[in-house]
Amino acid sequence: MINCYADGFRKLKNSEGRFKEWLSRDEQGLLSLYEAAHIAFHGEDILDEALTFATKNLKSILLTNKNISNAVQRQIDFALFVPAWKCVPRSLARHSLDFYSDQGALLQNQKLLTFAKLDFNMLQSYHKQELREISEWWKSIDGATNFPYARDRLVECYFWILCIYFEPEYSVARVLNAKIYIVLTTLNDTCDNFGTYEEVQALVKAIERLDARALDELPDRMKNMYRLTLNVYDEIEEEAGKKGSTFIVEYAKEEYKKLARAYLKKNGWCTEGQVPTVEEYLIESGYVTGGMPIVCGSAFVGMRADIVTREDFEWANNESKMFRSGSAICRIQNDIFTYKVIIFVYYLTKGSQTT
Repeated sequence: MINCYADGFRKLKNSEGRFKEWLSRDEQGLLSLYEAAHIAFHGEDILDEALTFATKNLKSILLTNKNISNAVQRQIDFALFVPAWKCVPRSLARHSLDFYSDQGALLQNQKLLTFAKLDFNMLQSYHKQELREISEWWKSIDGATNFPYARDRLVECYFWILCIYFEPEYSVARVLNAKIYIVLTTLNDTCDNFGTYEEVQALVKAIERLDARALDELPDRMKNMYRLTLNVYDEIEEEAGKKGSTFIVEYAKEEYKKLARAYLKKNGWCTEGQVPTVEEYLIESGYVTGGMPIVCGSAFVGMRADIVTREDFEWANNESKMFRSGSAICRIQNDIFTYKVIIFVYYLTKGSQTT
């Protein structure tokens, strides 16, 4: 199947093995080739060639062709910035609305475009209300004061779940999951940047129980983090009970405990000055800290029980290849970005010291 798909592109080549010249002058054809070439498997060299060819010629069109319309220019700019298959649905929808609006009189169905804009704006109002609810919740628990060391990422955490589902019927699930992501981010910063190994060890021990009675056994600096955990997971358990899907919460809690253990291990490596092997860091720890198991499992919190079964979660809990691969990708991408930030800060600091 893969070879047949790739072989179809050979029809676009001439007898000399190069892509046919007329393709370089066809903006829409190049855009289609560019988008299709991103869906390549390893070893499909012709798709790699197609991507190089399409990218080069699309950039050339932007530089040399002064006759292309504003709509096509914006379409090419957007595609070169991010291909469609990497876009989240809402950002792609917003781009599409702009593109078709630029068509003006060329657009055959203006009423459909007007309806699409109304639909987009009405749904966006739902999203703004949800974000407001999350912000008010964070203020009500005095999050900025209780966690001054943590990253302020309320909007980003909400956007993550918005990337998974944006439909109005999943409003409750979005709000709950945004709170879960805030808890995960805060736990990460607590373990990495705030707590000592002994403090984090005590926190993880309490998380293993997820019992309010464990609060008194914690160091004072870890109590706010534990209260936040209990409050959010109590809320999602209550909501899941209304929908008959408490087994989803069981899975989400177990994955949260695994994540806490993995953060403790990372803290231990740092405290003891250990450098983990690739196997330890990427396979053992990275599978959990990459976030795929807990993010995918928690995404079903607040949804109807008939959407997913207990058997589905048992399959996911067996560390499938799909979850392992996805987590590895997330872990590596996260570390590459963090590494760039660290290098930037290092040279910025070094530069300021020498001047």
